[in-house]
Amino acid sequence: MRQLIYVPVIHSEADMGTVAEPHKKEFTDQFGVCVWNEHIKAVDEMWEGIRGRLCKLDVDHSRMRIYQDGLPLCGREMDIVRDVAAQGSQNHRIVLSLVKRGASLEGTEDVQLLLKEYHCIQAINNELEPTEKQKKVQSLTAKRKLLLRQRDRFIAQRIDETLKEGETGVLFAGMAHQIDKYLPKDINVSYLIFRLPFRKLRQKARLQARSLIPKSWR
Repeated sequence: MRQLIYVPVIHSEADMGTVAEPHKKEFTDQFGVCVWNEHIKAVDEMWEGIRGRLCKLDVDHSRMRIYQDGLPLCGREMDIVRDVAAQGSQNHRIVLSLVKRGASLEGTEDVQLLLKEYHCIQAINNELEPTEKQKKVQSLTAKRKLLLRQRDRFIAQRIDETLKEGETGVLFAGMAHQIDKYLPKDINVSYLIFRLPFRKLRQKARLQARSLIPKSWR
């Protein structure tokens, strides 16, 4: 039987590359710097939890394959992982540690689909006026949903093509993905989930914002 450990994740700033700064600005504008710092702390705690759980797995790393969302099938996969790990990505540092133990790294995504997703994000970030930005988000919503499903299908196909009988795959994928929907039935999927209080952070931000409004204005 083929095994796949599905690791749903929240990506850090280091993982997001050039889109990290606009994301941070939008978050801090909405929730504040303090909540952003708590968010970063929570993401760091998530990765420490994931690292701990993966270290405890009783698996033969020489029969393990690593799949990473955002990592293109291009022949330079290890170079990309090393570069992003050097920039501070805990996700990619964990991938490197698994590879050092004997796991195989697989190119996971279609380059062209990633470029299309990147161009959508850039088109949104390039809109500085809030109303226009919102219009751009709305106009690209359907396209981005379609792209995400196309990416999910491609990733599932890559796993099916490369994961052999008796091997264990580890898939790191953002929470918006639904790759498991497209995997063949002979792959046994388990989930490594590390719960975090992201909802509490957002609720706290709303309460903080509300406390700044005079009661007579509410």
